[in-house]
Amino acid sequence: MLFRCSFLFVLLLVLCSWGEKAHQKINSSSVDFLPKELRQLKAWREVLKVHGSDADFRKKDDKTEFVKHFIDIDNYEDFRTKRSIEPDFEKACQKYGRARVIKDGTLPWVTDSTYRKLVHDFKSGDWKRAALTATDLGHYIGDGFMPLHISANYDGQLSGQTGIHRRYEETMIDRYIDQIQFKNSVCTKVDDVHSFIFSYLYANQSYLKILLQADASAYLKAGKQYNEVYYESLWNGTSSFTGKLLEESSRTLARLIYTAWLEAGKPKIPELNN
Repeated sequence: MLFRCSFLFVLLLVLCSWGEKAHQKINSSSVDFLPKELRQLKAWREVLKVHGSDADFRKKDDKTEFVKHFIDIDNYEDFRTKRSIEPDFEKACQKYGRARVIKDGTLPWVTDSTYRKLVHDFKSGDWKRAALTATDLGHYIGDGFMPLHISANYDGQLSGQTGIHRRYEETMIDRYIDQIQFKNSVCTKVDDVHSFIFSYLYANQSYLKILLQADASAYLKAGKQYNEVYYESLWNGTSSFTGKLLEESSRTLARLIYTAWLEAGKPKIPELNN
């Protein structure tokens, strides 16, 4: 029984996150996009990195955490026909059914509520808590920039490509992450955070088809094996948008940190310890 529980926990981690290295890169690099007004928050770099996967680890003890990391958005008829769903959580529950909404994942709404927590932390001047809230925000943002987190075909199980989740977001990323370099630029304010979250989810879901095609092509090229040839081919077929997704998720975290600080009334930031 202990082995089974341990196996299931590992499986949940595998299917619900960019690999740890990717989350660390997304979170820690976000401070490089912050404007001069938030220069003191560069001291958060190590905290953002070290705690980048805390939200994943919580799944072991918090049974409500699992659904926060994804949204099977293509299960919704509205998305399949209109490329959008009801964005308000309570209205979505009324329209689609609360149990169904929760089962299909609550990623966009949890991202928004975590942003709201960050605004509150800034207003209260709790900078240590704000740093940890920002790490969670970065994790959920990162998940929203991973195409397999935005589809019912989250592990290729519906297209005969089971196992793609770990092959792509962890094994491949870990091999090539040093080749992913971000082009830093100063971030800008987000005018409508709630709408912004849904807009990047819709945009990022469109990469799913390309990813599945790249996986199928790499598998055939490698002689139907998941070997070095496969991973090199998968990287060649996905590197352009994979680097973009990681960079944009890091920039998005910076944008929401900046926007939360503005919404909190621009509280004075003390000199923070690294």
